[in-house]
Amino acid sequence: MHPVIHWFRRDLRLTDNTALHHAAQSGQPVIPLFIFDERVYKSQRAGAPRMAFMLKALAALDANLRQHGSRLIVRMGRPLEVLQAVITETNAAALYFNVDYTPYARERDAQAQQALPIPVHAYEDALLMPPGSVRTGDGRPYTVYTPFKNNWEKQTKPASQHTTFTHQTFHSGEGLASQGLPTLSDLGFSPTIDVPEASEQAARALLEAFMAQGVKQYSETRNDLPINPYAQGAPRSTSYLSPYLRFGLISPRVCYEAARDAWSSTPSAAYRDSIRTWVSELIWRDFYAHILVAFPHVLTRDFADTYLSLDWRHAPDELQAWQDGLTGYPIVDAPMRQLKAIGWMPNRARMIVASFLTKHLLIHWLEGDRHFMRHLIDGDPASNNGGWQWSAGTGTDAQPYFRIFNPINQSEKFATPAYLRHWIPELASVPDKFIHKPWEAPQPPVDYPPPIVDHGAARERTLRAFKQARGEKVDS
Repeated sequence: MHPVIHWFRRDLRLTDNTALHHAAQSGQPVIPLFIFDERVYKSQRAGAPRMAFMLKALAALDANLRQHGSRLIVRMGRPLEVLQAVITETNAAALYFNVDYTPYARERDAQAQQALPIPVHAYEDALLMPPGSVRTGDGRPYTVYTPFKNNWEKQTKPASQHTTFTHQTFHSGEGLASQGLPTLSDLGFSPTIDVPEASEQAARALLEAFMAQGVKQYSETRNDLPINPYAQGAPRSTSYLSPYLRFGLISPRVCYEAARDAWSSTPSAAYRDSIRTWVSELIWRDFYAHILVAFPHVLTRDFADTYLSLDWRHAPDELQAWQDGLTGYPIVDAPMRQLKAIGWMPNRARMIVASFLTKHLLIHWLEGDRHFMRHLIDGDPASNNGGWQWSAGTGTDAQPYFRIFNPINQSEKFATPAYLRHWIPELASVPDKFIHKPWEAPQPPVDYPPPIVDHGAARERTLRAFKQARGEKVDS
């Protein structure tokens, strides 16, 4: 009996894995394969924290496969060459994989479908509604979120699938060479931060804990700034599932069905509103992936042409201060230090620091996009790019260019003194009254810098630059 290959990529799980389900249904032994591709792990957007998380996820996947009498076959090299070699070695009858959406992934997969001598079966799996399934009345992709969301909500969602695995489902791996999981050093990365447990079981536990309680208050708690969501006993103000969705340790269908079940089981209008708000985050995830597929240029330049002539500043010292959490604004510096320390940042903080870089320092959003991708364990090309262009005012359905967050107001509204002091120990002795603007304290901290830019002056500079790019009259 000729085996078939399941090519794992960003679907590092056995449960509700669409392509794997169909491979198993073929009745032929499934070879579980993962390929380390230099084009991916040596790219400018690759980051050690995310790679460390992925290596943990692969180890967990291998452990799960071993429970079914198999093991993960790991190879390094160009995907097409590796696939051709495995097909030759095993006389494999077919290849199965789940679709990915970056321009490189789509080019790579098209080559595989054209060049390989066996049937290639590609499935939609990473999104609830795949690109092309939610379109305007005249068949165009949506570029505004709200009408996309309204249409998305009307669509029938695909159901999760239960696959029964036995020791006969998978190829044992016997006689198949596997290079084993590399270390970060093998991949060219320096040692990095500790990252959370990365497994199907961890993802499911997070989802269940959130659905049991946290989702009921999500509308009120979604803007909280927790110190470390992955620490023991951390508050469940949000699901913290983004890294697990990023690498497919849990499917969006399982998440959606859990939310739907929670919505159905409560008579509380407030709870239902919170659940609906959380589901909207899954919709945003779909929306930005649809944008990336329809408009792949967004990865390297503005979505729209409106601000292509904008005079962004080249200010490497200020960029470095932003990256290091040394801008003098606690609400900016605390999340930036948190990002480097744990590979994660609350969503509200992401908007605040992105607004500061692009609107206060007038530094191109691409600098922030790359920095986030190098440090975030949940860094996703489509969602990260969409968020950055939204904040910069250059993207699809972006916030207006004249909406510029006041960092002091944002800090007073969303940041607790405990959060700020944890990530900025230089503020330990600053009274709560001055914690959001320590430069006004009677004794400002000597080891923490004053603001690198004045909010009012920065705002005027940015409004002037955006108006000039729009061709509008600018007051002298």
